[in-house]
Amino acid sequence: PFAVAQKSGGSDLTLKEAVEYLSHSEEQYQQRGATFIQHTTYNDERTKSEVFQLGGIPGLVTLLRKPQPRSEQAAAGALRNLVFKDQNNKLEVQHCGGIGKALQLLKETDSTETQKQITVGLFSLLWNLSSSDELKKELIDTALPALTENVVTHSPSGQTMSSTTTLTLKSTTVHRVSEVRILTKGNKMRNCAQLIDSLMSYIQSCVAEENPDDESVENCACILHNLSYQLEQECPESYSDFNPQRDAQVGNKKDSTVGCFSPKSSKAQKESSNASGVKWLCHPKAMETYLSLLGTSQKDATLEACCGALRNLTASKGVGSSAVSHMLVQKFKAPLQTASLLKSPNPTLQTTAIALLGNMSRNTGLQRIMGEYKISSVIIAKNALSFKSCLRDIACHTHRGLTKQILPELTSLLSSGSKHLNDLTLVTACNTARRLMLSDTEISKKVISHDLVYSLKELSENK
Repeated sequence: PFAVAQKSGGSDLTLKEAVEYLSHSEEQYQQRGATFIQHTTYNDERTKSEVFQLGGIPGLVTLLRKPQPRSEQAAAGALRNLVFKDQNNKLEVQHCGGIGKALQLLKETDSTETQKQITVGLFSLLWNLSSSDELKKELIDTALPALTENVVTHSPSGQTMSSTTTLTLKSTTVHRVSEVRILTKGNKMRNCAQLIDSLMSYIQSCVAEENPDDESVENCACILHNLSYQLEQECPESYSDFNPQRDAQVGNKKDSTVGCFSPKSSKAQKESSNASGVKWLCHPKAMETYLSLLGTSQKDATLEACCGALRNLTASKGVGSSAVSHMLVQKFKAPLQTASLLKSPNPTLQTTAIALLGNMSRNTGLQRIMGEYKISSVIIAKNALSFKSCLRDIACHTHRGLTKQILPELTSLLSSGSKHLNDLTLVTACNTARRLMLSDTEISKKVISHDLVYSLKELSENK
């Protein structure tokens, strides 16, 4: 929690006196009043409303623009505590112009230790404010440029504890703001100067330095996940480097390459090292980074974000998403990376992984390729209509099946049930299984068993 205690600076004070000190002509009184308020509001939640009623917030906001670093630091700390889990105080800070004053002070900080502490306090304040839906629009309109100007612009190596703390606060604040879909529409966040470049640079640095579980990596990945949502619909230019070859049809038996890229073409994807802005979101190096984190990170939030970003990039039925699916399957062998997530005890992570596999399996030309991977497990669970259809398909032996590597695991999973998965996930899982089952009839015949049929029958009856 971003609420911090300080020495009281005068335990003989009352809150009323401390608030009055904020408007005193002498700096020492201003600092004493702000420090007392910071200490008191940290230790006693009830005092937050009292400070509000006494009119203390306007005085603290005013101190943010005073040329005295110690007073600024104390005021930032007091405001941080006051707005923590207190909606009225958050709105009062906004009403007093506190967001703008905090950002202005942020721009003016230098490298001294006192100023570093002010920076930490300011980002803690902004982070606490960003939990309020009413304030997120102003934060994205006014704070985002300042945040991204300072966010993730240095290498993760050689950081001090202070800079690491500040970095985490910055990335967490941007992450929280990026979660509001109404604000990401119109590409305002995507077009924010250097935001995507900085985020991608940071996580790539951490991957290179084998530090996949850095807290800011999680935040950066979550932001990129949010920015990739409905990317092809809202920002089609981000896919402009993909050049599908119209004469290379998916599933063409005369063509040795299954996919929408001709093997004779040198322009399947321009893997420019100079990618920038929105083009980073679906760049092959971004996909590679996400997949690397899927294989190395131990943090579920990071795994969910990376898998979710890939799911978003393949979600559309447009040319761009289809091209990304081909690249993930054919070049990066993404189903192999995704398969391990299906064993996760985290239902959200399982759901995301199933959705990604479902997206990649939509193209019939990729189904057999996916089927040839030695995937260790696939989670398929109940949905009445889908399972009745699957049961009918298996009984008739008419499908070109799931592979021998997948269906044995499937039988076991169906027998044990998957009650923790929601209906939408179950539908996706079933549809994915059916698509893959169409690829090889012989393998499907070999794995049909009494247990599989019985389990499907029970699931079709919602048991």
